[in-house]
Amino acid sequence: MRRTLAFVLLWAAALGAQGPPRPTASAFLSHVRHLASDQLGGRGNGTPDLERAADYIAARFRAAGLAGGAGGGSFDQPFDTEVRIEPPSTAALRLAAGGTTHTFGLGVDYYPLSALDRQPGAPPPAFDDVPLVFAGYGISAPGLGYDDYASLDVEGAAVLVLTHEPQEGDARSPFDGRNLTPAASISAKAREARERGARLLLVVEDPSHVDDRAMRGAWWSDPQRDTMGLPVLRVARDPLARAIPALDLEAAAAAIDRTLAPVSRPLAGATLDYVEHRAQFTARVRNIVGVLRGADPSRAHEAVVVGAHYDHVGTGGEFSQAPEATGDIHNGADDNASGTAALIEMARVAGATPARFRRTVVFVAFAGEELGLRGSRHYVLHPTVPLERTVAMVNLDMVGRARGRVLVGAFGWREGFPALFRRMQSWTRLRLEDFLRGGGYQADQSDGASFAARGVPAMAFFTGFHADYHRPSDDWGRIDAQGGAEVARLALRVVEELARQ
Repeated sequence: MRRTLAFVLLWAAALGAQGPPRPTASAFLSHVRHLASDQLGGRGNGTPDLERAADYIAARFRAAGLAGGAGGGSFDQPFDTEVRIEPPSTAALRLAAGGTTHTFGLGVDYYPLSALDRQPGAPPPAFDDVPLVFAGYGISAPGLGYDDYASLDVEGAAVLVLTHEPQEGDARSPFDGRNLTPAASISAKAREARERGARLLLVVEDPSHVDDRAMRGAWWSDPQRDTMGLPVLRVARDPLARAIPALDLEAAAAAIDRTLAPVSRPLAGATLDYVEHRAQFTARVRNIVGVLRGADPSRAHEAVVVGAHYDHVGTGGEFSQAPEATGDIHNGADDNASGTAALIEMARVAGATPARFRRTVVFVAFAGEELGLRGSRHYVLHPTVPLERTVAMVNLDMVGRARGRVLVGAFGWREGFPALFRRMQSWTRLRLEDFLRGGGYQADQSDGASFAARGVPAMAFFTGFHADYHRPSDDWGRIDAQGGAEVARLALRVVEELARQ
């Protein structure tokens, strides 16, 4: 009996020395290495690679002892979303005129406003030696006595048009002159060209606007995604003028404004070659949702949500910060295999110590973040625990480059966050910084914003942007595994506190 008691005391002492489970650097890095491997192809939305990543996360949630938090007790919360695919390096726009060919650079000299629908895996459509026709403003408005297409044959052609409409700013104009008419919209111009059999539409800034707004850069993050029935390309004015010197856009626009008579004409000898860069299709992706039931029966009907997005940009394309590397795998080790690894480690530890959490904790790996927070927006419309009973959300996005510090921010937090932030300083060896005061991070870039917009206060952990962001060089070898595990430990302590209050 004495020997048995001694054994029990020694066992208890050893257990006490070992301490409770906690996120570890080795496990954190193991998850990052898997999710950011070439075998998962950059986890692009709508790809089999993302589905394999989802399966991996669901298996880890299940192993942690979480219950499925989606419909019917499943871990899968599917939703349909429009995604875009980017064929590698074959994209090209070339204009030939006067014996000279000019190549236009994507994102430098042109960008797509509309693409043809096609299925994943289908080759991008190619347009070879398409004759180029100038159609003024691309407007047919017989009721106003104006028609750029009068006596103009554009069947099988690429049509070049100006933005806006004639006599803009002239209050005496039949086009109003104070407000643009519906005929001035790009979608209306695309419809006019399409109905006349045109194969493509090129749109260039009306030269009455000194500032050519074609290449403002915002299209990389939020391109127009309309499908207008034919490819529509926004072309910068200066390279177009160099490619087709016989076309004087300023003189053409001035003549139209003066007489309202069309100056449309085929551009003799000018042809276009184009391989479409973008394609759009609807894909089914899925959030992965796991639930740890609250230990306090009086609080278990309330929840704290912990989230991280697991998608990335696949092989780059329009979302890459290195467009010349389109076709190379963008592994996204920091963005956001790191946040997903932290989420998995937090789930593992929480599942092993459930008594710490009085409220229910919902763990969500979001898809579709790179397309505009679509996974988190879907979740808040279909929450596991109603949002009115969700007390807070904690988000982890890019937490793999700590190097001794972590940025923390809060959105929609009406009270209590400053005091909690001060307490957090004593919970970690990392230096805490408020990323809303710097670091380049914006509230609407975080999945937490989807919750804050619906009245759920959100906190986000982030270790900062870097030169590898959205580039093929964001690989696992640059991850600070110790720092990432420490962020996961701190975030879990915060979740515990939120689940207790």
